[in-house]
Amino acid sequence: MNVKPAAALLTLALAAPSLGGCVAAAVGAVGTAGYVAAQNRAPGQVADDATIRIGINDRFLKKSESLFSNVSVEVVRGRVLLVGTVSSSADKATAESLAREVEGVKEVDNQIQVADDGGVGGYASDSWITTKVKSNIVTDFSLNGFSIGVETVNSIVYLSGVVRSEAQRDKAVEIARGISGVQKVVSAIQVSPE
Repeated sequence: MNVKPAAALLTLALAAPSLGGCVAAAVGAVGTAGYVAAQNRAPGQVADDATIRIGINDRFLKKSESLFSNVSVEVVRGRVLLVGTVSSSADKATAESLAREVEGVKEVDNQIQVADDGGVGGYASDSWITTKVKSNIVTDFSLNGFSIGVETVNSIVYLSGVVRSEAQRDKAVEIARGISGVQKVVSAIQVSPE
């Protein structure tokens, strides 16, 4: 762990008892700092990615409640992964176009599926698959599972995030493929040794 974030966390933890009514805020800050540390990205990059994600979701909501509720947005180092279901090719194209408008977006991987029922049919199965994949990734100690995002749409698992090596990326894909009901795994995981 980098010395500066560790020192900041220790200082915050030691100061928490003296904060009185601010203890909840301190605990939230420690949780946020822990989340940032687990992302294998610099805190500034995590913040930039969050800003991009908020910008895309804001555009989706202003354009169509359906886009906002049916399309998930993952952003890692300015690279956007769009996952979900829409009812037409035009909606899929609109989502990509809106995402590209946001400042800081480097590339868009549009994995949105077009489905007549909007993808509602397999929601329970997809949720189970996502939960199972995520729990198996998080409990595999060869990975930093908290740095890997998991989405499932129509039994297709989408992985995103940043890992330290190709072996870790391959391991995450292998874990996802091993879950019952998974038809395909699409990896948008980036490798960064630092």
